Amino acid sequence: MKIYPKVPRYDHPVVPSDFFDAESLTLIEKVDGSSFRFTLYDERYAVQYPEAVIEAATGDGSLVFGTRKTIRGSHRDALADIDGALHRAVRCLRESVKTTPLRHLHDTFDGPLIIYAENLVYSTLDYGFDTNELPTLVGFDILPYANVNTMVPSGSPYEETHKGFLDHETAWAIFEQLRVDEAPIDMSFVPAPILKQSGGDFDPTTYTFPTSSLADDVQVEGIVIRSPTRDRRVKLVREAFQERNRKQFGQRPADADSGAEYVVATYCTSARIRKQARTLVVEEGREFGLHLNEDLYQRVVEDIWAEHWQELMTLDRSFTPTDVYPLVAKRCIAELRQMQTNAELNDAQPTELWQHLF
Repeated sequence: MKIYPKVPRYDHPVVPSDFFDAESLTLIEKVDGSSFRFTLYDERYAVQYPEAVIEAATGDGSLVFGTRKTIRGSHRDALADIDGALHRAVRCLRESVKTTPLRHLHDTFDGPLIIYAENLVYSTLDYGFDTNELPTLVGFDILPYANVNTMVPSGSPYEETHKGFLDHETAWAIFEQLRVDEAPIDMSFVPAPILKQSGGDFDPTTYTFPTSSLADDVQVEGIVIRSPTRDRRVKLVREAFQERNRKQFGQRPADADSGAEYVVATYCTSARIRKQARTLVVEEGREFGLHLNEDLYQRVVEDIWAEHWQELMTLDRSFTPTDVYPLVAKRCIAELRQMQTNAELNDAQPTELWQHLF
């Protein structure tokens, strides 16, 4: 399945200077979750699928799914064989996505379709996962296999356009055909909210971000602006969300203001934190909870020293080791909260989430 193209910021050099002068612009809420895609395996069009999809399919009619870069399996696989962070999404495929109309659409488009969606798990924004009924998958784009172009232009990946993707009217009509209307809200597949359709008068520098359609007291992460005549998607993300995202997942090393921040940004990864949390729970029998952080952050710091001490000793930035601890503690508690929320959403064990980080 084609990896979804990078979506540049509105002020990125690859965005045409006349992009916002287009006669038709569609503004779509950018939902904060995790990348997800799926396709229906149809034996009639077997030659069009990549090998990874064929291997993951469990017979004709399988909904093969994946995260941004990796094919993860089929909706017919046992949940025990699927990463815990995807259990809710797979249940949604089983209960809330119609395969018969999707198969009929293959004939219309001379082959299968790739459906791109957001898996609504807790990432940075808390939409009220413990109090609100929220959809599971939010569809936002569709690409026919017949239009797939696997070549990314040399240089920046942002140079790749969305040429060949369906226009939003067609895509949203397909989403409506595929969704099971009777499905419970918290197990539903829905189209991404369309905020506005505009033409020639949109100024991204003065745009006021609205409240999210998912929660009354949450401002949107940002918006994606689509122009059918430019074959482009362009994003506009509010600054406060970007700052919150940095607090949740850590900043980039290039953005670090101090040596300690640089060390944490470089070495305190989600994978490292989850590995140590799993050791505490699975191997040492500790009960999972936020209280784990009393030991977790110290374990993570020790793991960083043990693996990277030679690099740290020769680092071209000075830092005070004691300054690293509180920064790691903040990263760890944010990761634990995310694990706890998403485990409850997926009815899975926290240590089963993202065992193979993408």
